[in-house]
Amino acid sequence: MSKPPIFIVGAPRSGTTLLRNMLNRHPGIAICGETQFHRNVYSRRRAFGNLADPKNRERLVHEYLSTERIGRLGMDLSKLRGRLVRADSYRDVFTGILEHCAESQGKLRCGEKTPQHAVFTETLCDWYPGATIIHLVRDPRDVVASLQRMPWASNSVVTNARVWVSRNAAAGRSSHRPGYLLVYYETLVTRPEQELARICTHLGEEYFSSMLIPQEERITYSERSKRSQTAITSDRLGKWKEQLSEAEVALIEWVAGKSMGAFGYGATVKQAARLTIVRSLALAAYDAVCQRIHHFPAVLYRLLRPTKLVSEEFWVFRRIRDQDRASFAGDRLLSGSKQSPRAN
Repeated sequence: MSKPPIFIVGAPRSGTTLLRNMLNRHPGIAICGETQFHRNVYSRRRAFGNLADPKNRERLVHEYLSTERIGRLGMDLSKLRGRLVRADSYRDVFTGILEHCAESQGKLRCGEKTPQHAVFTETLCDWYPGATIIHLVRDPRDVVASLQRMPWASNSVVTNARVWVSRNAAAGRSSHRPGYLLVYYETLVTRPEQELARICTHLGEEYFSSMLIPQEERITYSERSKRSQTAITSDRLGKWKEQLSEAEVALIEWVAGKSMGAFGYGATVKQAARLTIVRSLALAAYDAVCQRIHHFPAVLYRLLRPTKLVSEEFWVFRRIRDQDRASFAGDRLLSGSKQSPRAN
């Protein structure tokens, strides 16, 4: 590893994929897609055991590389497997993934983009002294409005606002590190050239205007992810004004108020009524129970057989696929009718 790696973190739906694609167009930088390594592997290191034992390494590598998530990264898994079975520590396994990604693209500097790794930034900085932590922040109202449409996210405005608060607070714990860099989504899409040049300066890398030119990615996770491959636009700024009700905005500002102010986002509506808050908390609790029920088999695997990553993932993705199919069927039903119910 010639230079310290680069990690892009933040709350989900904050533009981390967009920034990852931009940096990935740099001739010397390869930013790996979401590995979820720390959630799926490092947090279960007691279950997987000491990787100095070859049997433990074989078990970990087999389970981890068999997951759908890793398959979607588009890497040569046979070559990666041969590399990882020789890694005798969790840091070396993670390093092997990043370096394999960079080498497969003929690049010298590696990195990774997993928003949820915001809670592991201190571990990453300890593993890789001098590492760059790019903390991407977006208006919580836009983040929540986007999360409300994601099949894998909560249906609760309060819960999604809490995710924004917790992830940004976690990433901010590394703000004392020299490699930490705060980037605002709003600035990135309104002044992309200047902001990307600033990021490159922080990285100690040359800026290339080609980093702004969209390219077709080898791997596209979904129709939604294609948006991050198109030309940079500010069209999605402030979409929450169209997609959220005043009561929902008030709830987001109630949950995230202090953090919003710290990041320079101001409140726009009057404080949420007490009854609205009580109802929203009840709905958040109900949604959390529903989430646990839907995820129950996956939760059992995580608790009782934590090394069975493939089985756990199957039950998580099964729920998401079911929701996607239901959403698709609903869209087809609406498009086939003469007018949308919203038009009445």
